[in-house]
Amino acid sequence: MMPGAADNAKVALEEQVPVINYSLGKGDWIAEAAHRYGGKVLATVVTEKHAISAEKCGADALLVTGHEAAAHGGSVTSLVLIPAIRRASSLPIVAAGGFADGAGLIAALALGADAVAMGSRLAMTRESPVHAQTKDMIRERGVADTLYSKNFDGLWCRMMDTPAARRACRKPLGLIPAAFRASRMARRMGMPVMKVAIGGMLSQPQALRQLALFGAATESIRLAIQEGDHEKGVQLIGQAQG
Repeated sequence: MMPGAADNAKVALEEQVPVINYSLGKGDWIAEAAHRYGGKVLATVVTEKHAISAEKCGADALLVTGHEAAAHGGSVTSLVLIPAIRRASSLPIVAAGGFADGAGLIAALALGADAVAMGSRLAMTRESPVHAQTKDMIRERGVADTLYSKNFDGLWCRMMDTPAARRACRKPLGLIPAAFRASRMARRMGMPVMKVAIGGMLSQPQALRQLALFGAATESIRLAIQEGDHEKGVQLIGQAQG
């Protein structure tokens, strides 16, 4: 669903990347192609239904994303979601959402996970490409300093609570301004705007608005991550920040 995601996946497959993680879409073609060269595929899921579907599509493992996670975590917390998906699937589980230390790892293993992903914690490391000012903000914030809204990019999404994020969550972005911002971001990324728009209309007309919202949100995310701009930028972050 994300602009350019299918093309990115094709590049990863051409380069025979050993492990590929996909989300927000059906990944059977990715799994089939990756398995031909011995690669493994990790599917991001937020429900039992997603987990069962991913297993049928050939995923080798599941990235189970709880409500606490940054970005598009589901409505169910990790405490409940991990054991539910453990019962629904025999695939290895990497738990995401609320895990930031050894205690969290032990809890996840007890719930049925095999490993954890710690995006919000690792965003603050020296190796992280996140802007220094944004790292400082992540470090200073607490577990309650996030917003969870559907208005930012059209899907339920968790982000750092900042004035820019509050403005973005106040009401859904209209189609025209979303399309304008998305086209601007597409040009920055070197993506053919008309090809993306026409492809959306032909394959899934109802997804065209979602595509525009994703494109518009991408620019806000870039400003926060790369430039440390929180007047216009929005930083996706989990409740484990701080």
